[in-house]
Amino acid sequence: MSQLQNSYGTCTTHRHQLKLKFPEHKSSLKLLSALTFPNVLARCWLPRESTDDEERQTLLTPSSTAPSTLTERYGLSTIILHYGVHSSVRVCTRKSPSAGASRQLHVVKILRRSSDALVRATQRFEQSLSSAVSHPNLLQTIDVLQNEHGETCLVMDYCAGGNLNALIATAEDSIDALQADCFFKQIMRAVTYLHDNAIAHRGLKTENILLTAHGAVKVADFGSAEWLLDEVADGEHAENRIRLQLSSLYSPRKLRGSIPYLPPEEFSNYATVDPRAGDVWAAGLVYMAMRCGRLLWRMPCADEDGGYSAYLRGRQTYDGYPPIEALEEVRFSSGFQGLGESLFTRCRNVIYAMLHPDPVRRIKASEVLRSEWVYYVQVCDAGEIGW
Repeated sequence: MSQLQNSYGTCTTHRHQLKLKFPEHKSSLKLLSALTFPNVLARCWLPRESTDDEERQTLLTPSSTAPSTLTERYGLSTIILHYGVHSSVRVCTRKSPSAGASRQLHVVKILRRSSDALVRATQRFEQSLSSAVSHPNLLQTIDVLQNEHGETCLVMDYCAGGNLNALIATAEDSIDALQADCFFKQIMRAVTYLHDNAIAHRGLKTENILLTAHGAVKVADFGSAEWLLDEVADGEHAENRIRLQLSSLYSPRKLRGSIPYLPPEEFSNYATVDPRAGDVWAAGLVYMAMRCGRLLWRMPCADEDGGYSAYLRGRQTYDGYPPIEALEEVRFSSGFQGLGESLFTRCRNVIYAMLHPDPVRRIKASEVLRSEWVYYVQVCDAGEIGW
């Protein structure tokens, strides 16, 4: 539950009270049972800043002369968070050298060695891309090294607040509107940063949105990301640092995203569409999941999913689509004073614009941030600095 009086206009800062998730030690015999845990961590990392090409390349290449092994530096693997074909994500626990100090937790993504050229290119692209971006609301990496099997290990800080999916699942009904708005604005800031740098995330979902102990959002997982080379070639966006690190790589083509969050154009005969429009669609669904406590549909196909068909019909009627229209009622019941009805109407309008079935007419991430609704949402101090 968030502690705040009002997240709009001139209001005091607020804090989020989250139930922290610290994994218990588990013996090796119990590791398989941990496979049922929700994927609370993701596949995004960011090596430390470098100032020249030589140093930058060194950071991107795991060192075989590291002063210590993965276990010596970050401790034993105590929980498996995700186990996939080409990678696994684990929690490593290391006892602090200081007497009486708490244990140190890190999350390590292990990229398995592969003879498949496409898999290797995908891993290389993901590592380089996530190393080139930096934003308070993007998950960062603190180290890259190799384990005893020669596998690349990407080390990240453990996010004690868990992920947004777990928070939604454990909420009594749904996430409080004020808290959801704070999280949503942080998400849109991260997405806008990526889009401004010609990057489409293409994997936004509640499982990939992590929370720190203080309530800062960390958008994670660049495994499905795409770099828009055509736009960079035209001289639009993309910082020099990003261009330098990705210029020798390509964005591997593959099936991207989770089906419930995919935009309708992925299931139609649309010509080439800017994939950033799909990020906006997914972000809109993430917000609705926070407010409704559930996903609106299983897949955006009117012939296959009655929930999506109902949404399309609602867009064409005066009464609208009930879950989105209900946002107004919740907001009016929250005791807001001194704000016109137009602000609440714009909240609904922004969500409708984000979930426009036509990707060409869909609102852009930067326009969401500039909307009257999101503009007046106050982000907590932790979210401002990514703490």
